[in-house]
Amino acid sequence: MQQVMRWTRAIVALALVAMATPAIVAQESGQLKVTVDYKGAGTVDATHEVFVWVFDTPNIGADSVPIANDAITTNGGTLTFSGLPKEVYLAVAYDEKGDYDGMSGPPPSGTPISIYGDQGVAKAVATGGADAVLSVTFDDSSRMP
Repeated sequence: MQQVMRWTRAIVALALVAMATPAIVAQESGQLKVTVDYKGAGTVDATHEVFVWVFDTPNIGADSVPIANDAITTNGGTLTFSGLPKEVYLAVAYDEKGDYDGMSGPPPSGTPISIYGDQGVAKAVATGGADAVLSVTFDDSSRMP
C-alpha cells in the first residue's frame, strides 16, 4: 500500500511539473529587435561599438547583471535578442575610447550612456514574436558617473 502511495505522489508531482513547464517556456520565449542610432560625437565602428544590455528589472545600476547583451559596429545597426521574458529594460553605451569590452563591469566613468525610458527612469519594453521592435536613439549628453 505504501508503495502505491509513493507512486501516486510521484506521478502527481511529475504531472504538476509537466503542466508548469509550458508556462515557464512561454515566459522566456520573447524576441526583440533593437535598432540603435548614436547621435553623439564619434563614429560607431569595430573599435568604437555601441553596447546594448537587456535587463529583467527596471532597477539598472552599476551592480545590475544583464540577461542578454550584444554590440553593434555600425550606426543604425540592429540586434535581435531571443529567449526573453515578456517585459525587459534596456541600457546602451557608446565605447568612445575604444577600450571597453562591454562585459568587464559597468561602462567606465564618462562613457556616453542611456537607459531606455524617460529622464533616466527605465521603461518596460514588451517582447513578443518577430514583430517586436524598438528603436533607441541617444547621444553623448548623458554620461556614466
